[in-house]
Amino acid sequence: MTINHVHLAAANVAETQAFYERYFGFLKERDHGDGVFLRDPAGFLIALEPVERNAEFPAWFHLGFCLPTESEVLSLHRKAVETKANIVRELLAEPGEYAAFYLADPDGRRIEVSWHVK
Repeated sequence: MTINHVHLAAANVAETQAFYERYFGFLKERDHGDGVFLRDPAGFLIALEPVERNAEFPAWFHLGFCLPTESEVLSLHRKAVETKANIVRELLAEPGEYAAFYLADPDGRRIEVSWHVK
């Protein structure tokens, strides 16, 4: 069994869509009313639903994306810095062991980006 989708609220659907496309490789699959379905190359789906006001999440809440290699995490971190993404926890890395950082999407959700040696 695998988890196959998440449904997220978005104050500005186009802005949130652009974030997931830019940093995580999602592509628009189709419109869904005023919202949109995005899918990544592995088949995971994000449904974005327009809302006027987002729910508050606890400080510990986050979504996590594990990348296949350490260099991909480092590369995405550089891209996030260069494009002035909202990095909410700086890169922590032990070369050859792990690399991780957190950024926030346009709606304030914390997103962990990581790689860990098996």
